[in-house]
Amino acid sequence: MKSFKFRYGFLILICLLLSFSLSYFKKSLNTEKKEFALKPKIVLISHVYTNPYWQYIKKGAEDAAKKRGAIIEYEGPKAASVKEGTKYIDMAVMAKSAGIITYVQDEKQYIPYIDEAVDNSIPVVTVDADAESSKRSAYVGTDNFHAGAVAAKELVNYIGVEGNIGIIMGGTEVKNQQERVNGFRDYLQNNSNLNIASVESSGSYLLEAELSARRILTKNNSIKALYCTSALDGVGAAKAVSSMNLEGKVCIICFDDLPETMDNIQKGLVYATIVQEPYNMGYKAVDIIMDNLEGKKVEGSFNTEVLVIKKDNLYSYKSLEVNN
Repeated sequence: MKSFKFRYGFLILICLLLSFSLSYFKKSLNTEKKEFALKPKIVLISHVYTNPYWQYIKKGAEDAAKKRGAIIEYEGPKAASVKEGTKYIDMAVMAKSAGIITYVQDEKQYIPYIDEAVDNSIPVVTVDADAESSKRSAYVGTDNFHAGAVAAKELVNYIGVEGNIGIIMGGTEVKNQQERVNGFRDYLQNNSNLNIASVESSGSYLLEAELSARRILTKNNSIKALYCTSALDGVGAAKAVSSMNLEGKVCIICFDDLPETMDNIQKGLVYATIVQEPYNMGYKAVDIIMDNLEGKKVEGSFNTEVLVIKKDNLYSYKSLEVNN
């Protein structure tokens, strides 16, 4: 009898403990859900979802969001597409997101979507490429015309003022790519007799960048240099130059500090790359969105710096990256 009472009492105790644990778990889960729901959601819309360059912007945005008590939803088309890019802005508006950070592929086509978001009290910050005529709160990113001029100056200093050049763009209709070419061309026209013999578009695809480089170099065997305006273009151009045994004969100047690009500088396949600050772009963009949501009106253009990386400063740059 005593044994039965003991077992019965023990079972009751177990049931009470399980009930308490379940209740505590539900309460904790609900609290977490409420806290998550209360955090403002900022939608970050990239140029191309899988582009490695955009992972730096995403990381900066996520770090700033964590500090400011927000969450980041990262979106973007699988391939460069105005239709897909603007669709994500439209979706963010319909979802009543707290803020939108977006790349602008075509200013004219993006403006109505950006303006609609702002008209719905959603602050918009453009990154990497701007829609200056829109109602966006701010732009954070490179002065792309200036960056193109910086690349041209490096090229002239290296190969001289005579010869033919090929250009590989990450999209002929993409605003920041156009600005980088315009700044590059303007500097050459004013400071050299270098001729732009061919312009190809990769659409920011690695394979297409390699094929574009091959086409340029096959059509004109007097090409002295390739100017590549997006991150993957330089990697693709280096593959083409290497496979065609043109290393040391064709100079490559490109953009950004992808690991492959850094390796190609070390190998001598790439002469120089124009490094931007994508992490800072993402971080600053989130800060601006949060400031506006908190009633601090922040507007205007915030240009990030560019740095020229060549073999002679490659190791010091890598060391700086590690220390940061």
